[in-house]
Amino acid sequence: MKEKVTCKISIGVHDFSLQVGPEEEEYVRKAKTLINERIDYYRTHTGIHDPDRLLALVSLDYVVDNLKFNDNLTEVKETVMAKIGEIETLADRVVN
Repeated sequence: MKEKVTCKISIGVHDFSLQVGPEEEEYVRKAKTLINERIDYYRTHTGIHDPDRLLALVSLDYVVDNLKFNDNLTEVKETVMAKIGEIETLADRVVN
């Protein structure tokens, strides 16, 4: 079993003490920074100050970003697979 490290972070007005794998700690800290930056952006640009509403907006933003990323990744995979098929067809022609 891999060793866990304690990662203390603050997101918005909430403090968390998380047990994460050493390889995840950097990602957790980067995620915390990105979330807090987005909270600050919404607080400044929307006039919303309620922490729960700010977190809801940030969550929505990141889920939408993730969905878009997954759609783009699927498109890239399909393009790559099509190109591999074309290369295989060309290789077959050269060999035969």
